[in-house]
Amino acid sequence: MKFTKKLTLLMSMFLLLIVGCTQKIAKTSNLRNNYPNVLNVKGIPQHYTDREKYCFSDLGSWHGFGLPDSANYYGAFTGPFMIPYSVWQSKSLAKLTLLNADGQILDLASCKNPEINYYPGVLNQTFVVDSITVSMNLFFISNRTATVNVDIKNNSNKNIKLYKSWNGEALYNKSKLTESNNGVNLTFPGNSFYTKVNFNNKVTTVISSDSSSYTCKSNNPFYVDKGASNSFWFLQSFYFNADEELADALVIEDFAKNTNQYINENSNRWNKYLSDINVETSEFSNLAVKALITLTNNWRSLAGALLNEGVFPSYAYTGFHGFWSWDSWKHSVALVNFAPELAKNQIRAMFDYQDKHGMIADCIFRDTTYEAVNWRDTKPPLASWAVLEVFNKTSDTAFVTQMLPKLQKYHSWWYQNRDNDGNGLCEYGSTDGTRVAAAWESGMDNAVRFDEAIMVENNSQAWSLNQESVDLNCYLYAEKNQLAQLLTIVGKTEEAHNYIKQAEQLKADIQNIFYDDSTGFFYDVNISSKKQIIVQGPEGWIPLWTGVATQQQAQRVANIIMDTTKFNTFVPLPTLAKDHNKFNPRNGYWRGPVWLDQAYFAVKGLRKYGFNSEANLLTAKLINNAEGLAHSDAPIRENYHPVTGQGLNANHFSWSAAHYLMLLEE
Repeated sequence: MKFTKKLTLLMSMFLLLIVGCTQKIAKTSNLRNNYPNVLNVKGIPQHYTDREKYCFSDLGSWHGFGLPDSANYYGAFTGPFMIPYSVWQSKSLAKLTLLNADGQILDLASCKNPEINYYPGVLNQTFVVDSITVSMNLFFISNRTATVNVDIKNNSNKNIKLYKSWNGEALYNKSKLTESNNGVNLTFPGNSFYTKVNFNNKVTTVISSDSSSYTCKSNNPFYVDKGASNSFWFLQSFYFNADEELADALVIEDFAKNTNQYINENSNRWNKYLSDINVETSEFSNLAVKALITLTNNWRSLAGALLNEGVFPSYAYTGFHGFWSWDSWKHSVALVNFAPELAKNQIRAMFDYQDKHGMIADCIFRDTTYEAVNWRDTKPPLASWAVLEVFNKTSDTAFVTQMLPKLQKYHSWWYQNRDNDGNGLCEYGSTDGTRVAAAWESGMDNAVRFDEAIMVENNSQAWSLNQESVDLNCYLYAEKNQLAQLLTIVGKTEEAHNYIKQAEQLKADIQNIFYDDSTGFFYDVNISSKKQIIVQGPEGWIPLWTGVATQQQAQRVANIIMDTTKFNTFVPLPTLAKDHNKFNPRNGYWRGPVWLDQAYFAVKGLRKYGFNSEANLLTAKLINNAEGLAHSDAPIRENYHPVTGQGLNANHFSWSAAHYLMLLEE
């Protein structure tokens, strides 16, 4: 019952948010109509594991929907797509059919010019048939339920009487359709989760003998006067258990009483999102919108072991259905521009998994226990950066107060568990002594700089790679300054001064130890030999992003960044210099592809040292040369081929979207 109470509280808070948001932003213009189909969600899934079709979701829902691209499915929204299991439950679970008083079907497929559009925050289908306009809008009213609002306009000079009917079928052969009050349920034997369709009408339901399809007919006619309009709605929900349905019932009850308020709130909220990311003044407004809806489509609400809402790396790739720590920090920096509470909760979600020593788990998932999450490694320390960026946009000192002791504990953890020789310079490592987990901890899983590394033991629960990493120590330098700023915000100036002193010493060490004057670049250093590991990758420009480098060092690094034989490629800033013999963009993952987080760090670092024309050139190439990015409805990719521009690996990737928003903000 604790879970039920928690969900009930969340739903109640959501209703308060709707009221407050509607009142606050009621004057927002309808910007979203300017951005139809920025991402393609059209298509009928051909099988339940179809990975070529994509969907729209909102409010942290765990199910999504698409639009039909075939006249046979007009009047239906494709899906739902069951996100936690990467399964299309149906080609269309609730296809609407309208019949006139004589029982003749109003044939939506006969409409010659249908309007079928994905606007930010809503899917729309509009048809004109036999002097009748049918407009259907699907949007989410909670993190568990989507509504389909249907508006019928009678353009004739006669009153009309219509009858409503729905039909659908399951794609997944193990799922079963059963009759429920005013609708149907789609269940999965042996599991507690289910999908529910509520037609908000007394209906007569017929389920097929194998429980794979159904037809529902409304028992009452639907009238529309001449020259007038009338509307109705039906719902599609996904629940992990019955307690969630019980909590969601509060939202549904309120929606039934205040339908227009929910319609207005959806429009206002999304128009405010668009206004907050400055689409009206952006040269690349379509890209900004694409990045925004990529993040919101990956938004997941609390469920199971996820105690706060946050953003998946990609709903479209099964392996990314969780929260990763350094992804979360990056997401939050972008999210705070339009969804500040989500940005805060994304950070909180990871700190829900901070252990007693201060370590943050690498990644967490809905269906794992506290003990079963990935404690083998953490990720680079960017959490203080995220919290400071959230404060800079929100002025929320209570959030800073909440997070500060957790951030300080995490910062100290690095020096207690990842400084093998105690010299104040840290290494990436793991809790289980494995080299693979240590490389994961860097975030650059198979980076060439780690090819010759071996593990050294620090204590019974901590091992390090035998090299001090320049990016890690730059992040820790930046974090000392960020912690100082956060401490100053809450009035703890003496503690802040101590971090500033530590940062000054660390800055000098990085400048002197990790920089190679003969090549003009920064490198990792072997613990024992003190020799630099001469591999040129993004770690070498992190000293610019964090402000560690001297102006002269920054100039030398900028020269290498702008070298067309190294990093100034067609899509610039690959994760390994182009002239390295292990450069392998197509299959290399962190051995050549362009990752947008590292590209952003380079561009931001160049600007910090006054190289604005270089930063502008690289930004333009990152936007214009990445395949399908700025001028099509293709998804934002996990990474890009630096030579061809081809999109690589996962589709609909959140941190790429986040950093494109940051680049556009610059």
